Amino acid sequence: MSFPPVVVPAETMQEYSPAILHARLTDPRRLAASRARALLDGALNPVLDRLTRLVTRFLGVPVSLVSLVDDRGQHFPGLTGLGGWAGEARGTPLTHSFCQHVVGRDQTLIVHDAASDPLVRSNLAFHELGVVAYLGVPLRTSSGDTLGSLCAIDTKPLQWTAEQIATLEDLAEAAMAEIELRATTLALITAHDRLRIQATRDALTGLLNRHGFSEGARQMVELAKRTKLPVAVLAVDLDGFKQINDTHGHDAGDEALVDMANVLREQCRAADIVGRMGGDEFVILCPNTSADDVAPLRARILTALDDLNAEPNRDYVLATSFGVSVWETSEPLALATLLSSTDASMYENKRQRKSSAQSAAA
Repeated sequence: MSFPPVVVPAETMQEYSPAILHARLTDPRRLAASRARALLDGALNPVLDRLTRLVTRFLGVPVSLVSLVDDRGQHFPGLTGLGGWAGEARGTPLTHSFCQHVVGRDQTLIVHDAASDPLVRSNLAFHELGVVAYLGVPLRTSSGDTLGSLCAIDTKPLQWTAEQIATLEDLAEAAMAEIELRATTLALITAHDRLRIQATRDALTGLLNRHGFSEGARQMVELAKRTKLPVAVLAVDLDGFKQINDTHGHDAGDEALVDMANVLREQCRAADIVGRMGGDEFVILCPNTSADDVAPLRARILTALDDLNAEPNRDYVLATSFGVSVWETSEPLALATLLSSTDASMYENKRQRKSSAQSAAA
């Protein structure tokens, strides 16, 4: 069966205007849907490349593109036959785009000869890239957002047939299935990462929680065993936390915990593991840190707290008790023993501080 050429009457400016094009290209929901697929700005997809090869083979044209259009330009995650700077960049600005009109019109665009088509004859894709005949089918999400087009291109005038249009529509469905699969995969990865963060991070302070700290600390301890480098653990307890809660309310208590966490985060090194173990207790594991290295860290934390307490209009001061344990390479290393020793050191420091305060009051 032979299929006749398809002739589509030109649209009037009243039906399709630059204002309509601009509104559709800049639609926030459509742009968000495009970016969620992570296929812009030079990204490539082997499946989409394969589909464009099928387009050139089935339709007998030299060029095919999977073109995703945003408010800046068009991006080609799938491409066959397009050379030069546009092919290398896998995209062009909108000045060189017929595909923008597939989005703007939200329907298939059929151009038999760009030289005589009022919609595209001034477009630089015709003058600089040699796009003469163009057939573009919308790539539309299940929610109805048109992201761009699957297009077939020839460098000479061509009367597109109904068979060619039907074939391109079928292949556009396959391209969209791959694009949607990618979106689903990325959403699942994001959800998994979010759950992993929730499982290992303290929701209030953003520090590692007990589980997250334990995982990181175990890995660091194993590394220390292999490298024979010292490890220090600091326990930091926020003194007077109950009084802050009782006197100023739980919002103030939460603020105090966040302030303490920020001080620790800012004063520790990137390699240090900082966690909130629960309540007002924090812990820091410092790799490659000897007993002599601990004192400067403690001094930095105390100085930062002094600076924070000196800020005007504060209703309370932040004070801490410290516990310190250091593993030297000549001793057996067990994380539980190191943490237990650090806790004991911290409670002894807290006892001494209370005793000194009581003596001073007397």
